[in-house]
Amino acid sequence: MKVIFAPEAEQDLLAALEFLGSRNPAVAAQLYRNVTELVRRLAEGDFEGPQRRLRSGAIVRSWPVSPYRIYYQRGENMLLVVRIYHQARRPITR
Repeated sequence: MKVIFAPEAEQDLLAALEFLGSRNPAVAAQLYRNVTELVRRLAEGDFEGPQRRLRSGAIVRSWPVSPYRIYYQRGENMLLVVRIYHQARRPITR
């Protein structure tokens, strides 16, 4: 299955890694490993997160990678990572 990161998800991940990397590079590296492993497992269909509606109206599923949450959509042969959003921020779901 092909994995695609929406531009917003790429930006979310880069911002998180830059923020953490400036304070603790080991934590940033661990977050990157956790996110990529979770996305790989989601793409393989190992499990499915609960369905949610974003404030934009888009229907997505999500799964936590503490302290972040991965929002994604599954297509026939692809997994689209929509956002990687810190759970302490203002919710992006209704």
